[in-house]
Amino acid sequence: MSGSITVGIRHNPPVKRWFGALLATVLACIPLLLHRSSHQSLLADSDTKVLLETIRHRNAPLSWFTGDWPLQNHFYRPISTLSFELDNRLYGSNAAGYGLTNALLCVACVLLLFWFLRELTDNPILSGTASVLFAFQHVGLQDAFLIWINPLIALTIIIGLIRHRSKVRNWLPACLVLTYCAVEIGVVEITAYGSLGAGTIGWLPGRTATVMTVFALAAMASYARYERLSAERTLLEPSPLDPPATKSRKETKSASRLTWGWVVFSVICLACALGSYEQAVMLPAALLAVAVTMRSNRFKVRWLWQVAFWSLLVGYLVLRKAIIPAGASSYQLQQFRNGPGVRLALFSYSLPFLNGINGFLANADSGMLMLVTTGPYLFFLAAASNLTAFYQARRRWVFALAGYGISIITFLPMAWVKPFAHYHYWPLAMRSLFTGTLLWVAAELLVTAWSPQSFRAPQRLSPAPGSLPRP
Repeated sequence: MSGSITVGIRHNPPVKRWFGALLATVLACIPLLLHRSSHQSLLADSDTKVLLETIRHRNAPLSWFTGDWPLQNHFYRPISTLSFELDNRLYGSNAAGYGLTNALLCVACVLLLFWFLRELTDNPILSGTASVLFAFQHVGLQDAFLIWINPLIALTIIIGLIRHRSKVRNWLPACLVLTYCAVEIGVVEITAYGSLGAGTIGWLPGRTATVMTVFALAAMASYARYERLSAERTLLEPSPLDPPATKSRKETKSASRLTWGWVVFSVICLACALGSYEQAVMLPAALLAVAVTMRSNRFKVRWLWQVAFWSLLVGYLVLRKAIIPAGASSYQLQQFRNGPGVRLALFSYSLPFLNGINGFLANADSGMLMLVTTGPYLFFLAAASNLTAFYQARRRWVFALAGYGISIITFLPMAWVKPFAHYHYWPLAMRSLFTGTLLWVAAELLVTAWSPQSFRAPQRLSPAPGSLPRP
């Protein structure tokens, strides 16, 4: 490749570079533990009662690997069922122990998300911001991000009008991107059915999604680490403007021979995720998206490992068909859906403003009277902010596309079932990368919006004053 070099590299960033981001993520996990449920009503849910009664009656933990899970609704979930088996042995009928396990699983997911983003992005601020945001969404603390957005937008408008006047292109994009960031942070559309924490920390059957997410994030993080440590990377030729190499960044010609252990661990975690929850069938596609993202960052990924991931998925589907009774259960028939609900769910992840188009068309039926209502203006604001944010995301398109695309991939099969909050758990973990990248883009746009207006230098006279006379 012209203008580039290819080397085997291994980055060893100093601990202090990541300490602040890791500390913020750990502290953000404290509210999750504080919000754990210890009330005995945690075990009173009908699904939970049947699940625990079946486990106690059978008293054979390994039997779940060869048949339906305790609720007998045609699901293969031996790994997540083992977590209930363990709690039953440890805590019996003490609800506080089950609640603690639920909270610890969510804490593990937050920390594993940080690890995954560290390996994928190698950016402490982005990794920490996305992980803290995901942690806060469990307990409704994302409002801490929102309370400063509206004042910031208002301040940007004032500064933009003063400094840039009619040049709205210098400050309006920042306001629109911040407006859409509020939509993503608030996840108003995505978690309309209950809060993220209520469906995972406060509801025991929601544990199936968190157990699966633990293994899914571990698989994605370990695979990304494998490629980061051992794959060759094409680096751009340094320009005269690049800073010189420092001791904080070391490059070696080859990585440890033991790095293959990370990808083996990824395969094991993939198998455990598939045995935890059906949504994990999207994990091979998510791992492929991780490989594409790292290739976009100039890592020469080893595509052959994708064969192992997809082969394991095929093996899981064959095993499931052999073990689980044929046909859909009554519960599955009750949960499946078609029609507008599917479209609305998919729009919530792809183009959220389109979910307001029905309301806009309803207002349009009133003719000119619609102009005296706020509905049309809010719809156009939502459309402008949504499209502007997606357009401006091209500044950091690799990470923005990764978070956006993987969140859609991981949610895709759940669009065809009636909504529960824990369906969004893994997708929202991925979505936090997209939201964090948009906040990064918004910060860059704010620099332009708040900076003084640039002025063209005066045209140089020809000949310049004091220059030697020309012949």
